[in-house]
Amino acid sequence: MVKKIIWCVIGIALTVTGYAKEQVFQSTPPMQKVSTSHYEVELEPLKADGYQYYNRFRYRFTNKTDGNLVISWSKSYFIVNGKRNGNFGWEGLTFDQLKGIKEEPDVTIPPGGRDAVQIFPLNLVGWREDGVRMKSNTPEAGFTLGVIPEGEVGLSIGVMKDGKMLRKSILVNIKMNK
Repeated sequence: MVKKIIWCVIGIALTVTGYAKEQVFQSTPPMQKVSTSHYEVELEPLKADGYQYYNRFRYRFTNKTDGNLVISWSKSYFIVNGKRNGNFGWEGLTFDQLKGIKEEPDVTIPPGGRDAVQIFPLNLVGWREDGVRMKSNTPEAGFTLGVIPEGEVGLSIGVMKDGKMLRKSILVNIKMNK
């Protein structure tokens, strides 16, 4: 009788755990490239370390002109399903800088120059351990990168050339496999 109960419990446990699937996100395409006569931009969603969801992008920019191009990050936006959803932060941004951010920088790319950095949507940032109310020098203070949602997501980049705004969207489709 005890053996039957143990086997029944084991069978139920195996059945239940077999139905609990891990949520795995995929990006189509895995990396998107957009090229114009002035520049080329690559955008690749990156998964959170140790997890199956995306929380940031690898961004690469190449100036194809013989003059300077200026990336206006204040006029570059995180896009979700065709709508603007805030601006971006970048790797290396400290807790103090993120708290005090008021305007995004302009980045000048020289002729033939390249820029590459990991960027993340500012609207998806979460404050770790009530980090907003803590002093920045406490180990608990900080922020975490939020989950990039399913759908068509990416970057609408604002590039200035000779005082004229050149805008392109670089988008990928993120989907959760169930």
